[in-house]
Amino acid sequence: MTEIERRLATDLVAATRARAPELLVLRLLKSSLHNAKIAKQSKEELTNEEVMAVLRRELKRRQEAASMYKQGGREELATTEENEAAVIKKYLPATPELDEVRQVIARLKQEQGLSGQQAIGPLTKATLAHFKGAVDGQTVSSLARELLSQ
Repeated sequence: MTEIERRLATDLVAATRARAPELLVLRLLKSSLHNAKIAKQSKEELTNEEVMAVLRRELKRRQEAASMYKQGGREELATTEENEAAVIKKYLPATPELDEVRQVIARLKQEQGLSGQQAIGPLTKATLAHFKGAVDGQTVSSLARELLSQ
């Protein structure tokens, strides 16, 4: 069991006892992690990276739902989704600043001698590996595209 899973289990017990509003989100996260273990088809526990991937996937779902609700004029539902996203963010590592990500992309570009638009994929992959999934792939891809087009 990873540290994130332990913290989630502890918070779930505390939220259950306190009947906290985030209880539903915590149960959903625990269920998603359990489903990921089943999908892995192995008796091994999930790695820290796999746990973070599940949490990021759930976070992305909430953020997308919130933006769709806003587009549809349903602010109350968008607020609910944003509150759920805030609960999920507590379990993810802090996202680095964009300037820091740009610096790493520039350094990796120079180290690997990458240039041209065909290098976006390898540069994005290397950057995501460097940050161990702490940054969004779409953000990294757009920053890499921007840097390679200069």
